[in-house]
Amino acid sequence: MHLSSLTLAACVATFAAAWPAMSASAAPAAREQRLDVMPSDNRFGVQWWLQAVAAGNTGAAGFTAAWSRSTGAPASGSGPVVAVLDSGITNHPELDARRLPGYDFVSDANYAADGNGRDNDPTDPGDAISGAERAAQPAVFGGCPDAPFSSWHGTVIAGQVAAVSNNGEGVAAANWNGRFLPVRVAGKCGAAVADIVAGLRWAAGLPVAGVPLNPTPARLIVLGYGAPESCDAASPVPEVAAVARQYIDALAEVRAAGALVIAAAGNLRGAVARPASCAGAFAVTALNREGYKANYASFGPQVALATPGGDMAAGNTCDAELADAGIVSTGNLGETGVGEAGYVAASGSSFAGPAVAGAAALMLAVNPALTVAQLAEGLTRSARPHVQVPVLGECSLGQRPGRCSCTTRTCGAGLLDADQALAYAAAPASYAAPAAAPVMLADSRIQACALKLGPLPPSPGASEPVPPPAPAPDGGGGGGGGGALHPHALIGLLLSCGLLALSRDRHMRR
Repeated sequence: MHLSSLTLAACVATFAAAWPAMSASAAPAAREQRLDVMPSDNRFGVQWWLQAVAAGNTGAAGFTAAWSRSTGAPASGSGPVVAVLDSGITNHPELDARRLPGYDFVSDANYAADGNGRDNDPTDPGDAISGAERAAQPAVFGGCPDAPFSSWHGTVIAGQVAAVSNNGEGVAAANWNGRFLPVRVAGKCGAAVADIVAGLRWAAGLPVAGVPLNPTPARLIVLGYGAPESCDAASPVPEVAAVARQYIDALAEVRAAGALVIAAAGNLRGAVARPASCAGAFAVTALNREGYKANYASFGPQVALATPGGDMAAGNTCDAELADAGIVSTGNLGETGVGEAGYVAASGSSFAGPAVAGAAALMLAVNPALTVAQLAEGLTRSARPHVQVPVLGECSLGQRPGRCSCTTRTCGAGLLDADQALAYAAAPASYAAPAAAPVMLADSRIQACALKLGPLPPSPGASEPVPPPAPAPDGGGGGGGGGALHPHALIGLLLSCGLLALSRDRHMRR
């Protein structure tokens, strides 16, 4: 049937006359959505961990959505301080304006590499160990892991939490208005327990003998060092029990002072390292870009939350199918000593912690009155369900310790959701997490990996006892990126069985 031109004209006229009333009645049903906020930094395109949750990026924390609520401008007063307990800091144009006066707690001059012990200069001189140093001082460096290049680990962490953002250059940070406090606790061959404990207490504003009080106490403390021993104060091994008591006591003091300690779970594909496994720490494990466990990441019931820490190729099974490009952040281009400021790609559970700290800093910007307990509750209650990869099986120590499906028994409450964490911060008493189903993944790449890994072990039960950790020689992650990224930035420490030969009072990067 065809309408004549006269009939069509009449219909158009009738519709035009009716349109105002129709549009007015329809308007209330129209719905608008918040738009994601995108920074102008020219390397933001490779910072997938900050970008929207989407196909191929299902592990991301969704900071672009969170930034529509807050980019970190404090609702009142000054923004929260994030302390970076790490290897120290190097000068960088993205960090210098955001850096607060810190402190160097490395007490042994052999490991400090700056000519002295503790002082008020947290500069990182590099943590590489040369063959000549090892030969000249075998008692000092003989048990240390190989470290031909300096990691500049603290500079990488600082960029994740506080790099100058939305300035058209470099990288963005989780908090565009971040302030960080560099607290150097590690040098060559890792960190001494006594130095970590002193750094924790000082960062939170507590007194430390022989050191001036910290004038800018931190609300958030990021710690990326640890050791595979347990945090059991009742351990029959006196040294393990003594260290556990030191950590537990210090963490309790720090929490009472109002600071949340966000600690890396470890990179041994085994049980959670101390001090992340200690009561009072907020332990974080690392995922890959798609949201299942990163190959190297340690896991267990002590983990509170999971978020990407990068999962770069490191010569491991399934790297060709499942590796990602790592976490891009600020760095230094010196191979052993300090060089030019630059950018690096990194992988490790150390780099999951700063994302959680960044989200927590945004929460405090929205609501500075949040307590430590509320920060922890908000981060976990707002978490998204763990991504499931059934053909790879559930994470299980000694059976499926690499890339695998996380559960609330192994990787905490779920995946960091920065946007929902800010929704909680705005109204803790009335917050209700939105209903969400877990993402299920099973494409051809994952299927190919499953064939390489072989038959699945029995699924671990909720009451299954946790077996002792079994460190794997291919358990680490890390590596330099291509293009303008420094080729020697192998940030994620490749921890292996050699770590167990270290003296028990030193902790390594996680």
